[in-house]
Amino acid sequence: MKKQFLCPLFVTKGAFALVCIFSLLSFASASIASYEEVLTGCFHKENKYPFKVLLTETIETPSLLFGQEISFPSAGSREEVSKHLEKLSPFLIIAAGIFAGFNPCLLAVIAFLASVTLTQQQGGRREMLKITLGFSTGILTIHMLIGINILLAVNIMPEIPKIFTSVTILLTALLGFWHIFDAYWLKKHARSTFKTPDSLKNFMSGMSKQNLLLLSFLSGGMYFLVKAPCLGAIYLSVLSILATKTDTMEGITYSGLYSLGLLLPIVSLGLLLSFGLSPNKVTELREKRRVGIRLTTGVILIILALMMQLKII
Repeated sequence: MKKQFLCPLFVTKGAFALVCIFSLLSFASASIASYEEVLTGCFHKENKYPFKVLLTETIETPSLLFGQEISFPSAGSREEVSKHLEKLSPFLIIAAGIFAGFNPCLLAVIAFLASVTLTQQQGGRREMLKITLGFSTGILTIHMLIGINILLAVNIMPEIPKIFTSVTILLTALLGFWHIFDAYWLKKHARSTFKTPDSLKNFMSGMSKQNLLLLSFLSGGMYFLVKAPCLGAIYLSVLSILATKTDTMEGITYSGLYSLGLLLPIVSLGLLLSFGLSPNKVTELREKRRVGIRLTTGVILIILALMMQLKII
């Protein structure tokens, strides 16, 4: 009875906290709008409209990662800071992908596939390399298909960006709270709320050597779809930023960079397992670090949601 009661109680508290946060943010936005009217009222009548246009253009100018200008008050260093951030933006996207790649869900499935290969199939280096290649390619394919379709839809239909941004902020915040709750649940009960269906586990454990590359490819794609709340939270925030700050081709390019960053830890771990690293060591490392990783990811997601709500990014 306790287990059935704890989760709804947390969801209720989390939803209440989320409503309070967004209410405060809405109040802050209204206050900023009122402050703008006070500022415009301080000027002569003939200068009121040009100031409002200038202020509107400054606010609507894309900023931070991909914009050509930054809407900070310091106009003197604006171009220099913008160029600096523009040069760093690809590395920031790749770094975000690498951080997302160090995910307990991904570490667990790679170690699981390695143990299956070494025990049930009595496979060696070649089989593990095939699994790594197929699984990574499957994740990359689904990852890019989702990103391309979202970016195309947002750029083709002009009414979607605002709705997509609002939905993304809400989902990012909810997933952040979920990650924090999962860290607590892992600490207390030593098991995660991000569960992998038994049918998918059976499919991955039953892969044969004959179609190992194809089956591992399908496993990677299905695993990403099933574990989207665990694997795709940061990617959702990145797509929201790309959809509002870039055009379609530039957004697809940055999405590809993020995907490559995501795959880097997976491929590296697969290579290490292929060349002798024990799956048990990976499992032990994951068990030690997964609470901290979950908690850190949850905090980052909530901060991202707040920054998007305040239009900082």
